[in-house]
Amino acid sequence: MNCPYCGIEMEKGVIENQHEINWKSKRHIFGNAEFHEGSVVLSERSFIKGSAVAAYLCRSCEKVIIDYKDGKSDFNRK
Repeated sequence: MNCPYCGIEMEKGVIENQHEINWKSKRHIFGNAEFHEGSVVLSERSFIKGSAVAAYLCRSCEKVIIDYKDGKSDFNRK
């Protein structure tokens, strides 16, 4: 994947966490997406596996991109 900011080839990798990985419009004390309207779950938590999403890194722009369409980046949904 090429970086949409600078056009350089991005590195494919993984973002991991022990808990659910989600996006919210702002930081909250209780982090689970189910408690926040409009939140997006990027990777559901698995007690055994944790959670992980595929991501692309641009070292030049210092950007990370996660394509969450259809949950395909979520390693727990495969």
